[in-house]
This record gives sequence, C-alpha cells and structure tokens, in this order.
Amino acid sequence: MLERETGVRGPQTLGGFLRRGLRQWRPRRPVSLFLLVAMVAALVLGVQIVYVLDDPRQFAFFLSVYFVFFLIVIARATMDFFDVIREHVRERESLFRETFLKDGFAQELGQRVTQGERDNWPEF
Repeated sequence: MLERETGVRGPQTLGGFLRRGLRQWRPRRPVSLFLLVAMVAALVLGVQIVYVLDDPRQFAFFLSVYFVFFLIVIARATMDFFDVIREHVRERESLFRETFLKDGFAQELGQRVTQGERDNWPEF
C-alpha cells in the first residue's frame, strides 16, 4: 500500500526496519546516549577479565582498555556538561536582555524607583 501511494518500497525484513529506524533515530540523539549504551556493552563483554586472571599481561591489557574507554566517556561527559552550562548561560542572558529591552520595561522600572512607589515593592 505504501508503494502505491509514494512509489517507494519500504523495508521488507526486520534488519531493514532496524536500519531505517536507526537512521531516523540517530541525528536526534546526543553522543552521550551512545556512550551509555557502549558502557553497558563494555561491562557485559568485560566478563572475560575473570577468565584471564592467570595471565598478568592479558589482565593488564583488558584493564588498560577499560580505563581508556571510561576516561573517554568521562571526558565526553565533561564536555557535554560544559556545553549545557554554556547554553544555559546564553539563554539566560538573552532572556534578561529581552526582558529589559521589551516594551520600555527598564524605563518604567526606573520611573517607579525614582517616584518611590513603595506600595508596589515586594515585602521581605
């Protein structure tokens, strides 16, 4: 039915549906989400480290791979944190500017302060 309406044939296999879903899903998600999924996968695959306790070289290799992976995850999380903070500050500044430049708000506020309308001031 989709083919008749649009002329484009949709995926017919489960793999096709999954690929199409991932293609549509990926651009809207941050990198941190994929790193969280990768962390779960690394922990599940990391069960192998229990079996290499007899070989110190292999154990050190697996442990160093885990440390490098988690350091990358921590670095990316830190970058995301600063991006969120930077965006918050930018939006807060724009809201502040918009409020004081909108409809003479700052002028009216200045007039009220100079007139001394104490009944309009909040009580502390």
